[in-house]
Amino acid sequence: MKGLHTMKKSRLLPLFLLLLAVVLLPHVSAAGEEIRGYLKGSGWQYLQMGEYPYEEDGTPAPVLWRILSVDDGQILVLTEYVVDQKQIIFETDQKIIEKHAFRRISSYPESDLYPWLNTEGMDLMFGQDPIRAAVIEVPELGLLYPLPDTDLLNDQYGFSRNPWGEELNAHPDRQAVCTPYAKAKGLYVHHDNRKSPYWCVAIKGASDYKFGLVGYNGHISWGAYTNSKVAGLRLAVRLDRNKVRITGGSGTKDDPFILEAAEPTEIVTEVSGQEETFPTPGADSPSNPEDSSIADHVSGAISDSAPTEAPVPEEDTVPEWNQVVSGEEPASSAEPDTVLISLVGDCSIGDAIGSIKRLNSYHSVIDREGYAWPFSLVKKYLAEDDLTVANLEVVFTERTGHKDIKYPLRGAPDHVNVLLEGSIEAVNTVNNHCMDYRNEGYEDSLAVLDEAGIGHFGSVNYAYANNAHDDLLVREIRGIRFGFVGMTYPQSRDLDPLIERIRKLKEEEGCDIVIVSLHWGRETHLTNTSSQAVFARQLIDGGADVIYGHHPHVLQPMVFYKDKPILFSTGNFTFGTMSQVDPHTGIFRLTYRKDGDRVLLSSIEVIPCRTSGPDDYRPFELTDEAERKKTWQILSPRSAPYACEAAPDDFRESGIVRFDDNGKVIRTAEP
Repeated sequence: MKGLHTMKKSRLLPLFLLLLAVVLLPHVSAAGEEIRGYLKGSGWQYLQMGEYPYEEDGTPAPVLWRILSVDDGQILVLTEYVVDQKQIIFETDQKIIEKHAFRRISSYPESDLYPWLNTEGMDLMFGQDPIRAAVIEVPELGLLYPLPDTDLLNDQYGFSRNPWGEELNAHPDRQAVCTPYAKAKGLYVHHDNRKSPYWCVAIKGASDYKFGLVGYNGHISWGAYTNSKVAGLRLAVRLDRNKVRITGGSGTKDDPFILEAAEPTEIVTEVSGQEETFPTPGADSPSNPEDSSIADHVSGAISDSAPTEAPVPEEDTVPEWNQVVSGEEPASSAEPDTVLISLVGDCSIGDAIGSIKRLNSYHSVIDREGYAWPFSLVKKYLAEDDLTVANLEVVFTERTGHKDIKYPLRGAPDHVNVLLEGSIEAVNTVNNHCMDYRNEGYEDSLAVLDEAGIGHFGSVNYAYANNAHDDLLVREIRGIRFGFVGMTYPQSRDLDPLIERIRKLKEEEGCDIVIVSLHWGRETHLTNTSSQAVFARQLIDGGADVIYGHHPHVLQPMVFYKDKPILFSTGNFTFGTMSQVDPHTGIFRLTYRKDGDRVLLSSIEVIPCRTSGPDDYRPFELTDEAERKKTWQILSPRSAPYACEAAPDDFRESGIVRFDDNGKVIRTAEP
């Protein structure tokens, strides 16, 4: 009997092991055991995950990735395609860098490419795909990045160590397939093999400012590609192999592994280094946003509230263009004989047309949280002033026909209620996106603003009869008349027309103060250009009292010319598509008072704030004193432009600039 029992056990053991293998098989896949790195003689394996615009018209398709290594619980993969083209702004000539002709970049994270890849690039590639949670953030590189050149020359990844080649196909292992979409963007493609040997494939190092391109002959070169748009992107990510599993495919190029998240969960898109460092407080988060966790942020960002109903303005409260707003003045915390004006930066109350239906889009957040949501954390400041002015970088229209650009921005017409709920009383409407939906879309937006009773101003195409818009705005508050004029990308030819509009506001409309709103400057650059400083001085000499700038998506220094403030860039405030370029922003509060026949600027106070990224979009006030001072330091240039002055030294500590009884900046502290 004992022998029979032993025999039965021996027969059952293989069956047991087979069943055990079947049970454990999903776990093995989840751990990525089938996946390997480059193997000499066998080559690469491939996997498929995410999607990206592929067809010429931008239709997305799954992305094919080459597996370079599987090591230390991480999978390093590289796109087999040139996925996109992105302008890179940097400078390799040390003499030019020292002269600050361009924004100095001393490392890859300071480049224009870094924030784009870690926000919009990640959104385009992975959207709400749960596999996004498996992407590992690499120090100094981010989530989605060009490989450092040391990786591209690593023979363990299957590449040659020699960066040079005599012929086009000298290093075919470093060539990428150019998609129809990338080809339509103008990337170089070899006509024989549809390969693209000309793309931004690497950075020299995370602590360097040089980007590497694979040249026409197959070698990696490091050149001056300032303002170049020829740089196609071939990108890499690292994955946590314990957070992914294989659900199909054999790993070949024709039959790649299909990779999915091991445990699908709701994905939080604020995964970039900036967002983890600066999480936005939710409704139940700690008062100090720097101390709140991502989990707290998510729980606070999602509520069961439905959108509030749009308030219906009375007919007689709708202002006429260029007319003084009559009726009851808004409540204000200002002194009885003063007027408080707030200026904020770029507000894109909408999305690029291809992102509107995404789960983390601006539209979806408004549908979920209500119209009051975007400005809810700063409402106390915007409601207590006499007038809040913003740059509206979106058109309110239902049209879908747009110009052939990558990010045509629009918001549903009902999004005007976001401005109403946020106590935004006036907007600049002219910027580089105001004509995304052509003249008809812009006129739709103006009509929506008029119906809601929100003042607007801006001159666009003013020299053309068919689609000219030349709107000035006048508001009178407690006997002080304010005039507003706006223009996009002003050139030297626009100087005289702008000065003529200033003259009209002062002499014909009787304005005491004229604020000139300019959509200008270099995107993501932390400083203004010398030509901007010259143009601002000329406008002030022509009668302007404030230069109110926006467009770079980052804060730029505040200076004074003849004691008049020049705000070169007020940064982002709430933005659907470029929400994480730089989180620093602020509310610029200008207090004016009447002194007999004169109107004087009494003070400027900057409330330091930060922007929020996808799935939130709310600016919030900074409470940490060190971070507040950092914002004020950003606004204080090391050296002011010619004939201009920086804010007094104590502005870095208080965020306030005060003026004396003659309207002069007070530069010495009172004893």
